[in-house]
Amino acid sequence: MNYQGMRQLLQSPEIQEMLRVRMARVQAAVPESTLEVLVGRNRARAKVIKGSDRDEADTGELSRALDLAGGSRGTRQVNTKKK
Repeated sequence: MNYQGMRQLLQSPEIQEMLRVRMARVQAAVPESTLEVLVGRNRARAKVIKGSDRDEADTGELSRALDLAGGSRGTRQVNTKKK
């Protein structure tokens, strides 16, 4: 599959619906949140929104909801410099 074919696949209605279903579980765990599924230049993406980034830093609600929904947070190390 070439680049254009992958783009079409990642923007397809089927992928959008899969993202909507998966992120609806996260949204259900966070009261007063909204779910958005958007199609970007290369792929569809979904996001659950509640408050600001500062609210998330203070409460951690979205992170806990992601864990409860069976998702995973990034595990990449920010500082890769060897000591």
